[in-house]
Amino acid sequence: MRDTNAIEAREDKAWLLRNRFNPFPISGLLALESRIISFRLDADAAEATLGWLEEELGAEELAERIEGGEEIVAFSLPLDECVVTWPITGGAMMLIEGPTRKWVVSYDHPVGGAVLQTFNLMSGRGKARAWKKALSAAEAQDAERPKPQ
Repeated sequence: MRDTNAIEAREDKAWLLRNRFNPFPISGLLALESRIISFRLDADAAEATLGWLEEELGAEELAERIEGGEEIVAFSLPLDECVVTWPITGGAMMLIEGPTRKWVVSYDHPVGGAVLQTFNLMSGRGKARAWKKALSAAEAQDAERPKPQ
């Protein structure tokens, strides 16, 4: 019989942004598994402007490392060490505030004309609902876990 209280892992294509106003988007996978939220760069990230992320991570030659098949994780944070919020404007962004930085993640590529941005806003709301549900379920599962005495 399937455990209906178990949290299924969630993973979606997303873009890591330098910030909301000057994004320099980097593609990858946003994941939630075992109460850890993470962002892992994908092969397309090698084509992005990576300088800001190299500086943030204290890493060098990310494009070459990605092309060589190395897995690059921008962040991996336990839920109890970060705060996840959504901008008041709603839409396709998630803010993940960790101990050292606020990460901005977009569910849709953050460029395009007005029509594309309207479509992204609508599809982003659905993705935001799915992520809120997954995060809420992870929090509820943690609350049900017996605490050490």
